[in-house]
Amino acid sequence: MNTSTNLKLFARSILILMLSFLALRCQDDIKEWKPKSNELVITDYVYSQPELFSEFGGVLKYTGIENLLRIRGPFTLLLPTNTAMQEYYIRMNVSSYEELDMKVLEDLVFNHVFQGEITAGSIGLGTLPYENGLGDYVASDLPGSDILLNKKAIIIKRDIHTANGIVHHIDYALEPITRSVLDIMAEYSGYSIFIQGLERAGLADTLKILNFPYGNIIARTRFTVLAVPDTLFNRYGIYTVDDLIAKYSTSEDLTDEENGFYQFMEYHLLSGTYYFSDFTTGPSGDIYYLISNNNYLNIKVEEDFKINKTDTAYTGFYYDLSNIPAKNGTIHSVNTLLPNEDTELAIITHQTTDYFDLHQGDYYLDHYQRFYDGQNTFEYIKWEAEFLQYYLKIGHNLMDDDAINVMGHFKVEITTPKIRKGKYQLSTFMNFGGGGDEVFACYVDDVFLGQINLSDGAWAGPALPVGEVEFKETKAHRIRLESMVPGGLWWDYVRFTPIE
Repeated sequence: MNTSTNLKLFARSILILMLSFLALRCQDDIKEWKPKSNELVITDYVYSQPELFSEFGGVLKYTGIENLLRIRGPFTLLLPTNTAMQEYYIRMNVSSYEELDMKVLEDLVFNHVFQGEITAGSIGLGTLPYENGLGDYVASDLPGSDILLNKKAIIIKRDIHTANGIVHHIDYALEPITRSVLDIMAEYSGYSIFIQGLERAGLADTLKILNFPYGNIIARTRFTVLAVPDTLFNRYGIYTVDDLIAKYSTSEDLTDEENGFYQFMEYHLLSGTYYFSDFTTGPSGDIYYLISNNNYLNIKVEEDFKINKTDTAYTGFYYDLSNIPAKNGTIHSVNTLLPNEDTELAIITHQTTDYFDLHQGDYYLDHYQRFYDGQNTFEYIKWEAEFLQYYLKIGHNLMDDDAINVMGHFKVEITTPKIRKGKYQLSTFMNFGGGGDEVFACYVDDVFLGQINLSDGAWAGPALPVGEVEFKETKAHRIRLESMVPGGLWWDYVRFTPIE
């Protein structure tokens, strides 16, 4: 697992800190943390240079967020200069921060604050490794020797160490991003054909959704758009959306999922948000599902980011027009039309914790959590056992450092994403505990596939082979393990490797 994934484990807790801030700022007798070093805490560092940062310092005091940046942290602050703040006032059509709504100012500060230390050396092409105080990622590009943030701000002085974190000076105040991938794309000139194609296919409204009610919470939507610029369409003789429809449509109903035009447009929309730093490195690359979950692309990271690479060609990106942040995802521009196709079967690795409803819990990537209702807690994880535990262990050879854990005599079942029809070798990574050899029976769609003896595996070992499966149609599948000897199971992932 790469370093950025480890770093992201700690980002979740900043939301808790930001919520507790509201109570913190109301306490007149706040007990500040007293650092042992002679370095200033972040708040006092800002106040120590009024000639450079009096404006942002004023906002810290005016909002009360100065108190947050006095506690232990560690934090990272992207600190706008006075000039950057004055330019921000002009953009907001005010002359002073005091003319702005308090919520606007709080969001402005939280947009620049991160829990955890982010050094310049840890910033690569993609995003900063932590979410900011608004729960958003800040995009990072590396033009020449500069670090460019959200296509707007350059870090002009790096890695100032304080007693409770790191400060970077920036030359532009980063306004919180509040608009959807579709709205952001519309602001960039040169995507009119692609946007009209999304509208005609009935996909545009989906891309405008920022969040939605999910149980007792409001959940975020996450998309990645692989946009085709008008200039590229023109190169292929496509000058209007009607030209695009004429090239790909196979029926009158453009919103029909079986229509070739609809499939072309949807093939450019991925489920989940993937900046460049989120694409998996490695010789085989990784697969990324479309928003319908009916198909996927394969993206390899070599000397370039390569979509659906063959022996002779691949689709790449226009870097200057990619890594564009939006509230509900990111936008990249591709350098071919990227037509819809059934790509070669790829290795599919599915984590047992990779489910939307599981990700909504405050425990996710943060702490252990036990669940007792094996039929109603999660949509795609079912179990018969005393409990199922969300398990988190950093540096224990687990993907994203987490797994699901059950104990004793039990049955536990997961449902995979849709898997393309074909023949595969099924393997799985898990471990055991409790004394003795843990043996499981494995079932795929209720059909017995084979036994797994976990004494053959180890925390640092490879996935254990289970058997061959052949799927006659593209669909999701249920994988069930039943214990034959009591003990404990830590189940990390299942893997489907195509068989030629």
